[in-house]
Amino acid sequence: MTFVEDFRELVPITKRMTYLNHAAISPTPLPVYFEANRYLIDVMRYGSLADNDEESDELYHIRKNIGSLINAEADEISLIPNTSFGVNVISFGLDIKEGENIVTDNLEFPTVVYPFLKLEKKGVKIKLVKTKPDTIEEDLLSAIDTRTRLVAVSHVSFNTGVMVDVKKIVKEVKSVGGFTLLDIIQSAGAIKVDVKDLGVDFAVAGGYKWLMSPQGSGFIYVRKGLISDPPFYGWKSTKNYLEFNPEKFEIEPGPRRFEIGTIDIAANLGLAKSCEIIRKHEEETYSSVQNLSDYVIKLAEENRLDVITPKKRKAGISIIRVNNAKQVVQKLLEKHIVVSARGEGIRISTHFYNTKREVEILIEEMKKILQQAS
Repeated sequence: MTFVEDFRELVPITKRMTYLNHAAISPTPLPVYFEANRYLIDVMRYGSLADNDEESDELYHIRKNIGSLINAEADEISLIPNTSFGVNVISFGLDIKEGENIVTDNLEFPTVVYPFLKLEKKGVKIKLVKTKPDTIEEDLLSAIDTRTRLVAVSHVSFNTGVMVDVKKIVKEVKSVGGFTLLDIIQSAGAIKVDVKDLGVDFAVAGGYKWLMSPQGSGFIYVRKGLISDPPFYGWKSTKNYLEFNPEKFEIEPGPRRFEIGTIDIAANLGLAKSCEIIRKHEEETYSSVQNLSDYVIKLAEENRLDVITPKKRKAGISIIRVNNAKQVVQKLLEKHIVVSARGEGIRISTHFYNTKREVEILIEEMKKILQQAS
């Protein structure tokens, strides 16, 4: 059996339903569950001793696995509870001043937009560019000027599936002395993500989508040398936090400076395990994701369904335009097929262990439902 076939046996949900909704939440694979549960069992048996042992290396064994997947150093990886927390760290950590601006767009998940709205109160201008999948880079570039301090964009759009040409944006941002924040929650684990090659300054992701990890896991990449003074302080923000001395504070220079308090160690151990597996099998993982999303689009077009996602600019998400998408999703669920209503239609997000037969079942049932409704 191939790696992909072997791994499929480790995802129990495959025995019960056709699950094509990884852009929402991935079902937990057994190796990830076992690693998270291993820690919880240790705590059950040994209490604080288990935690002390796990954190004895400042969780660098977790940071290393995550960093390896996206070509970042362990020192550049901080553990966060969700993407929203990471965007807030950048939003308030850059000290963006009155008169400067942040550029983002109207196709973003709210996580990438809402944190910046707070900065409008101090005179920072938020440029929310109205765009569409085939012009997103050009539209963002046209909004960048000499007062642009940050451009925030998703690597892969959650509601169109389009994969953005990050390098084109980064080049323009650098030319005006700004920074780039990339939301990689819909790309990490589905396609190759190399933060050094892309040239971004910051990247954020929760672990529960394509990285198949528990909710509560996540990370932020901060390029070395940036935001040495974090925007929020907590008991773990100080260098010698185990002294528990409220009268002595010295900012932690390492990645722990952004981790203001206790993190979900079990969830992030699961994330580290998932990153380790994907990193070890990158070629099989990423090629399977692409082949399956190719197949979704091919079958959809053969059945005269309207595909929104560009064929040559995608990762694992495919959007098919339909009316009454929520009702269609519910009818598919009655057939034990799980997808989402997003954007202007049905979002299908196939991961590497899905099969072509599962895609065929989905399209067959969608066609029946749509014919009955017409």
